[in-house]
Amino acid sequence: MNITTDIYSLFVLLLALFTLGATLLAAYSIANAWRLRNIRLSWKCGRFLGYPLFATLFLAFSVVVGGYVWNSGMEQYNVIMASYSWMGLSWFLASYFSTKVYVTDHGIVKNVNDPSQTIAWHQIRDYVEKPTESGSEYIFIYQENGRLETRNKRLIRLELLVPDDKCSKFDKLVSLKIGKTMSPVPGTSFDIKAFD
Repeated sequence: MNITTDIYSLFVLLLALFTLGATLLAAYSIANAWRLRNIRLSWKCGRFLGYPLFATLFLAFSVVVGGYVWNSGMEQYNVIMASYSWMGLSWFLASYFSTKVYVTDHGIVKNVNDPSQTIAWHQIRDYVEKPTESGSEYIFIYQENGRLETRNKRLIRLELLVPDDKCSKFDKLVSLKIGKTMSPVPGTSFDIKAFD
């Protein structure tokens, strides 16, 4: 047994497992986003021009290094760099779809992979809108969904930053979906820190 060969084989096995895991996560995220129905509004929420920062940097780095390896004629590393590039693409797709916000006829989906960040319109008990430099920040207070009695259910808070170009459409949807049950009180002020 050669220790160098064993370490290399372990490295390739770990790379294959991480690539498979990233592929499955990307497929899960895409399937969750694809099965959403009646999407009325959506927007990107990543930190790098709307795209996920680390996944985008990893994908760009792996593509650049893979291109260098391809052009340099290092054929023994082609499969490894292709795996890194595929893993970067899978991570990017999973992050992109999970950070995108979807507003549907049924509710708000802040993260397609996290059910606790998905709320139905009928669960919302109260909300606050606060204008910011890049849009409006909404704080929704909603009741957890379950079969327990109403008085035993806890209230949960969901923060949502709506970009400027989506604010008017989002306001219309909010007023259409929950405006009948609650309406803002004009001329009142509140302390947004009270919700922290």
